[in-house]
Amino acid sequence: MNVTCIFFGVIFTITGFMFACGKGHIHFSSWKNMTQEEKEKIKIVPLCRNIGEVIVLNGLIFLLKGLWLGFENHWFVTAMIAWFIVAGFDLWYIEKSDRYYKK
Repeated sequence: MNVTCIFFGVIFTITGFMFACGKGHIHFSSWKNMTQEEKEKIKIVPLCRNIGEVIVLNGLIFLLKGLWLGFENHWFVTAMIAWFIVAGFDLWYIEKSDRYYKK
């Protein structure tokens, strides 16, 4: 059992669920400093759900590493590299897609 990975897994999972429920973005200064017109252009619920799911996935990888002794370091590193690739493609999709903007 790896207590550090369990700690980060719990933190990431809770944070991801906060985002997925639409409660995470309101704590960012960038969101607070946005004008109302800018806020109205964004479909915040699906965007938060998307980001929350990616953060929860990261938390689950950390929890898996912390709780399962068979999930050795090379598997953890491979999973994290795969997560970075998925998260990068997700960010690219968010930036290029019109799905998260109101028309």
